[in-house]
Amino acid sequence: MDYEHYLPLRTTLRKWSDRMKRIQEPLFPNYLFVKISMQEKYKVLSADGVVKFVSCAGRPVPVSEMEIVKIKRIESADHDIAVERFSSIGEKVKVTEGIFAGLEGELIRAPQGSRLLIKLHMINYAISVEMHTSHVQKIV
Repeated sequence: MDYEHYLPLRTTLRKWSDRMKRIQEPLFPNYLFVKISMQEKYKVLSADGVVKFVSCAGRPVPVSEMEIVKIKRIESADHDIAVERFSSIGEKVKVTEGIFAGLEGELIRAPQGSRLLIKLHMINYAISVEMHTSHVQKIV
């Protein structure tokens, strides 16, 4: 349809019966970001495979350019990325070192390390990245 679009991908290691293989898969299953005007909404909804827009009170909710920039920064990094739905609120932190420096999110602590959880409010997903706690500082 010739609209500006973005499908974030992640590389994962999959085990087949005879080998291991790296494949690319969508970072957010069933989501495709499109840049359109509100007048183009119905044309996009008529495309095969499109079910609906992320909405609040029946109105499409735009994902900010800043959120897209965050996703692209995370996607471009060579890190183990996991996607998780979020529901509980943890400690708010800011990354101080590395490619994610300046990003803010919530920290999830695990016995063998830490994962920084970056919420993407508009699509009700979060991205978590393995990161050492010395690379983050608490936001007061």
